[in-house]
Amino acid sequence: MGLYRRMLKGKSRIYDNFLTNPKVVKISIISSLTTWFSALIIGFIVAQFDPQGYNIVDNYISDMGSFRHTPLPYFLDFGAIITSILMIPGIYYVEKQLAPSPIGRWNGEFPRMRYRLSGLGSFWMFFGIFGFMMIGVFSEDRTTALGLHFLFSIVVFSGFMFMGVFYGILIMFYKTEIPRLMGAYIAIVPLTTGIIFVFNFSPFWEWMMLFSLMIWIVPVLLIFLKTLNKE
Repeated sequence: MGLYRRMLKGKSRIYDNFLTNPKVVKISIISSLTTWFSALIIGFIVAQFDPQGYNIVDNYISDMGSFRHTPLPYFLDFGAIITSILMIPGIYYVEKQLAPSPIGRWNGEFPRMRYRLSGLGSFWMFFGIFGFMMIGVFSEDRTTALGLHFLFSIVVFSGFMFMGVFYGILIMFYKTEIPRLMGAYIAIVPLTTGIIFVFNFSPFWEWMMLFSLMIWIVPVLLIFLKTLNKE
């Protein structure tokens, strides 16, 4: 029992003092957003120096991470890896804010379904983050015969889309810091673009999937960043 209690205490210390510590989470959100947007923008600009050019109609996002389409593909690759790692404290904080610990609160104030939706949303968010990191590790130039880059591309987009479905439903039906109208967008729009992409496999709709995710992820993180400043 003593070992079990020490393990729980150590887990709580890591969770409370680091993963959801307001200062750590604030750094996590700011640094992850800065890293990703810098990598995406600089990578896109550099890709224009390719003799064939680069645009969202003719080129997939992954093309930005290949020497076949850009003279310097490392911005997208390392940007994805670093961003995915930096986002981890932010993920735990989002889960904590949307569904705090339910211990002793199974009542009208804290319905079980809210906790379940938050848990499912967090699971799919980690699923997507893992895929996000791995598309940087296995870029188009470093993919294998098994097609790991393509596989992890499916992981990242499906992870973020299903995360949006569960978090969006939670936001629509329970009181949170995020407006319920945004919850409807989170649950519906990214999944819709994903379905369109499946039936219209084109670079343009892959970019639309990315933009539909960024349109809600960035404002949500900024909302929680405002909450962190109050803390």
